[in-house]
Amino acid sequence: MEKTNTYLVPVDFTPAAVSATKFAMDLAGKNNSEIILLHIIKSERDRREAEQTMKNFAEENAAGFSKLTTKVVEGSLSEEIEQVAKIMNVDLVILGTHCITGLGKVFRNHAFKIVEDVSVPLIIVQKETEFKSIKKIIMTIDLERESVQILSMAARMGKLFNSEIILIAKEQYESEFKQKVNIHMAICHKFLREKGVEHRILFVDGKDFLNNIFQICRDEDADLLAATYYQQHVHLFTESFVQTLAYNDLRIPLLTMDEETTHSGGQFGAMWG
Repeated sequence: MEKTNTYLVPVDFTPAAVSATKFAMDLAGKNNSEIILLHIIKSERDRREAEQTMKNFAEENAAGFSKLTTKVVEGSLSEEIEQVAKIMNVDLVILGTHCITGLGKVFRNHAFKIVEDVSVPLIIVQKETEFKSIKKIIMTIDLERESVQILSMAARMGKLFNSEIILIAKEQYESEFKQKVNIHMAICHKFLREKGVEHRILFVDGKDFLNNIFQICRDEDADLLAATYYQQHVHLFTESFVQTLAYNDLRIPLLTMDEETTHSGGQFGAMWG
């Protein structure tokens, strides 16, 4: 019998949290998964009001969804998300976030602090994101082997929705770099073929790489982006690169995971033997 997945949705009662909750419900409905709605309070004095607000939020936005749990816990946001994720064996965090206007930069940094601190994959959903069946997943690959660590979760999405994964890498011209990225693509190809996931590989011009990715998203009518997140700025997929993917104007959700997880025995290591 296939394991039931558990999705965690941090809730701050904003429209972004509503969007994330609805996205999680649609996603969970595909494989009979469980959802945990989590709200973090700063003090126990806030508990009674927060629990009532959470009750109202669930009734309004998740009515009729049977496999739903709500939790209100005291603490700091990213630490409590990580603790609940571990205790409840969460498979995926679905995080609603705000667009980049006004205070957007604050929210943007807040969201990626969670990415850095949480050891399970996340899907970042914008307030304006609407769930639709995930038929095409655009995934970026660079020269670092950690860049394919998110592939396992992307492959699970591919199997769940019978979708195609399109792997995108920057065209390389120096022999050393070209060999490196070709090796990574070969590993991805082997892994996806073994999982029975339809996929293609595209090499694109490195000039204006981000806009080239977004153009492919438009041309392919992409439903999900996927990229590994690096805290260090020496990589192609730096903080700003992945943040730009997350806050794309097309409102496509982003599947991501911090590369530091690979150093603690994450899902990526098994692919390399």
